[in-house]
Amino acid sequence: MRCALTISALLLTTWLTPGCAELEYDNKAAVFDRPYEPINDSLGNIWLKTCYLYPVRDYLIFSWAGRALAGDEAWDVGPDGQVADGPFFVNRDIRGIPGDQLRVGPPAAAPPAGPWQVKKAKEKGATPGFIGEDAGGRTFLVKLDDPAYPELGTSAEMIGSRIYWLMGYRVPTTYLTRIDGTGDARYDGKRATASAFVPGKAVGEFKFDCYRMRREVRALRLVAAWLNDTDRTDNNTLVAVEDGRAFCYLVDFNSCLGSWNGHPKEAWRGWRYTWDVEYQLLGAATLGLLPALPRTVPVKSPAVGSFELLTEGNARAWRSQNPNTAFDRMTQADAEWMARRMAAVTIDQLRAVVASAEFTDPVDGEAVLEMLQRRRERLLEAWRRGGLLEDVAGG
Repeated sequence: MRCALTISALLLTTWLTPGCAELEYDNKAAVFDRPYEPINDSLGNIWLKTCYLYPVRDYLIFSWAGRALAGDEAWDVGPDGQVADGPFFVNRDIRGIPGDQLRVGPPAAAPPAGPWQVKKAKEKGATPGFIGEDAGGRTFLVKLDDPAYPELGTSAEMIGSRIYWLMGYRVPTTYLTRIDGTGDARYDGKRATASAFVPGKAVGEFKFDCYRMRREVRALRLVAAWLNDTDRTDNNTLVAVEDGRAFCYLVDFNSCLGSWNGHPKEAWRGWRYTWDVEYQLLGAATLGLLPALPRTVPVKSPAVGSFELLTEGNARAWRSQNPNTAFDRMTQADAEWMARRMAAVTIDQLRAVVASAEFTDPVDGEAVLEMLQRRRERLLEAWRRGGLLEDVAGG
C-alpha cells in the first residue's frame, strides 16, 4: 500500500510540474539561463491544480510533515536574510526613488501618443481593449475602463503596477493615455492604460508552485494583500527571454484596490478563494457555524470601487483568487523581509503613486491614499516582530 502511494505521489508530482526545470534550480538560481519551457494553462487547469491537485500532491509526499519537522524557510536567502537580484526581483533603493519617477513609472521611453492603430482586439480577460501601435510605431496592450465605472480599472492598473515595481518586482511599463485616431467609437476619446511590451521574447507564463521556495515569490503575498490584488494568479504572469536569460514579470493589475476587472470588487474577495475547499469542509464540519464573511461592501465612488480596510484577522489570513502554494508557504521571516520594504515607502511616495492615476475628483485620490496607508499599517501590525510600525510612522 505504501509503495503504491509513493508511486502515485511520484507520478502526480511529475504530471503537476511541467515547465519546472528542477525544484532546486528553480528556487535557488539567481540567473535563469536554461531553456525555458512555455507554460500556458487554461483557467480551468489552473483552478483544478491549485484547488485540488497541488494540495493532494503535498499530502502524498508528506510535505506537511517535513515542514513541521525541519522548518520551511526559503532557499534563495543570503546569510543576511536578503534576496539577491534575480529573475523575479530587483533590490531597488526604495527611499532613493523620487516621487516624480513613481508618477511616471519604471524608466522607459516617452509616453505613447496618438493617433492609434488597432492591430488586434484584446482576447484574454474581461476588460475591453486592444493591441495597438501609437504614432511612433510602438506596440502596447491597451485596456479601457468600463463606461459605468470610469477611472476604476485604469487607476487600479496604474497604482498597482507602480507599487509592485517599487517593491522590487518586474512589471511592464504602463502609461495613462486617451485613445484617438482609431476610427472606432468603442475606443476613441476613451481613457485607457497602455502597457509596453517587455524586453525580449515572451515565451509563456510561470507557475507560482514551481517557485514556492523563493522568498521574493512567497512574500509577494504581503504586497498583494496590501493592494487587495486578489487576481494575482498564474495566468497573470509572463516570462520573457532576453540574451539567453529568462525574466519573470507580473502583469494585469486592474483587479487591485477596489476593482475587479474594472467593476467594484465583491465583498468576499480577499476573505476566501473563489472555490474554497477548506472553507467548505470547515463549514460542513461545524454545521455552517463558521463566522460569516462580509456580504456587502460600500462602493465609495465609481472611480474607487470597494477598497476597504483589512480586519485584524484578515490581515494574516488574506486570500487570493485561487490557492497559491508559494503564498501558503510565506513564513514569519519572509513576511518580515517584505514588511521592512513596505515600511520604507514614504507618504510622499505613496501620494505620487496615487497621483499617477489622475483621478478627476481629488476626493477619490485621497480616499485611495488613506486606505493604502491604513491597510499597510494593519498588515505590518499583524506580521511584525519589533519596530516595523515605528518605521511606518517615520515614513
